[in-house]
Amino acid sequence: MRSLPWLISLAPLVAACAASAPPSDNPPASVRERLETEPTRLLMSSADSAGTITAELRDHTGWQSGLVDLQVSDGELVVSADASGALTVERFGLGLEPIAIPDSVFGNPAEMKNVRLALAEPAPIAAPAWSSDDDAVTATASVALTLTWALAVDGSTIPLGSPSLPPVPVALSLTGDGTIVHGEVRVQQQGELWSWADLVKLENLSLVLSASTL
Repeated sequence: MRSLPWLISLAPLVAACAASAPPSDNPPASVRERLETEPTRLLMSSADSAGTITAELRDHTGWQSGLVDLQVSDGELVVSADASGALTVERFGLGLEPIAIPDSVFGNPAEMKNVRLALAEPAPIAAPAWSSDDDAVTATASVALTLTWALAVDGSTIPLGSPSLPPVPVALSLTGDGTIVHGEVRVQQQGELWSWADLVKLENLSLVLSASTL
């Protein structure tokens, strides 16, 4: 009879172990099944992602234009699917390395820093083209993004808040299998994205981003 209190004392430990144990279900058999089972998180690869943007800078002679390379520091993409195969981008976040601004604009060294793009709200993608449950799925949507960044001039940093951006066209491709998913995100936006104090304009954004599950 003395063993009963001992077994009772172990009950919370047994329950905790059961709760933390991995599920016994078989892993998803395809990309589509995995997305339908739960939202899937992919992490951006900085080495395989890049982009450009056109910067227009006003000096004493007028507007000067140049193509600026964008380097990705980090990011994530979270995607889900319903039973019909329709996709939803649940989350999208992207960090960029500091963007240098020529000294002629402010008369001192300057850069845009702490630059981050994020999805304003989940974005449904209707009628994606599944070539197979494991092969590529390609879909396009126009999504709303938020932008946060800061302007650093001669050692002083000024937060620029969250300027409004126009809806941005995004193309998404997914490949892989039930254990791993690879994603490619292409962002192409022509025209003006942002301007500040009649000194700086950013136009013609182009991004090609690569992401994978861990």
